[in-house]
Amino acid sequence: MSIVKNCYELYSCDKKEWIEKICSWSRDVKISSSYDDCSEIRLGTEVVIHKFLPFHIVTLSCFIELLKRMRWRVFLVVENYELRNFIINDISITTYWGERKSDHIDSPDSSRLNLWRIVEGRAEEYEISIHRFFSDKFPGIDFYMLKTCLAELYYNIFDHAKAEGNAFSYIHYEEEKDLIHIAICDFGEGIAKTIRNAYKNIDNDEEALLWSLKKGVSARSNTHNAGFGLDTVVSALSEKSILRIVSNKALLICTKKESSVETKTHDLPFYLKGSLIYFDLPISGFERIEINEEFTF
Repeated sequence: MSIVKNCYELYSCDKKEWIEKICSWSRDVKISSSYDDCSEIRLGTEVVIHKFLPFHIVTLSCFIELLKRMRWRVFLVVENYELRNFIINDISITTYWGERKSDHIDSPDSSRLNLWRIVEGRAEEYEISIHRFFSDKFPGIDFYMLKTCLAELYYNIFDHAKAEGNAFSYIHYEEEKDLIHIAICDFGEGIAKTIRNAYKNIDNDEEALLWSLKKGVSARSNTHNAGFGLDTVVSALSEKSILRIVSNKALLICTKKESSVETKTHDLPFYLKGSLIYFDLPISGFERIEINEEFTF
């Protein structure tokens, strides 16, 4: 007989409240003493589909993965009917932790590149999927640099995060606002901690995140690449794009304005063991592909 021993309740889509709760819960999770013990995650009626962004999906997925690794059975209770239908039938979330654990299920909605579990050995598959998503959805727009940057972020999870497969990504195009939302989350060591381990003169997480943006800065943990590639990600941001990185006790925000990048950092009142990277990218900021006419002699 299953016994619910923990109940985790999320009653708002407010990003700060959401991530602060998940971080607090994650810190306190203990290994279950019995495979019959259950943890319930409850999404209240105010957690609705139009506010349920890739940010929420990847952080929720990492938390579920953590609970499963700690031998808990997980009940996900979604009080809003529309959101429940979306989570079950669009994300197909139960298949990611079923008997045949899936790393990816295609969404029936072409505006969504559905949940991916980021596991080593599938980088090429991720790249192909990203390229197909962008080229099919937005023909004539140049997303080459963005695709390359996302692939670099996946490689960084393999090389530096030490997340052991507890990492997820999700992409959604919000047509009403003409925005692409991208979120990548892992429950590994965190960019800030990895940088501070490599550069002992850095003594806080805000400075560490700023340092990670410098070209060629490396975690010195793997020879696959020269650095985190975050400098490339920032340089590839389109006009009016926003990039946010949450890692350990720091938040970094990069905003592209008139060909320059404004960068701010904030100390956080909670600790994320891992990293969360999420983008808001206006389609209008991307350049169109130039087609050169053939010369006839």
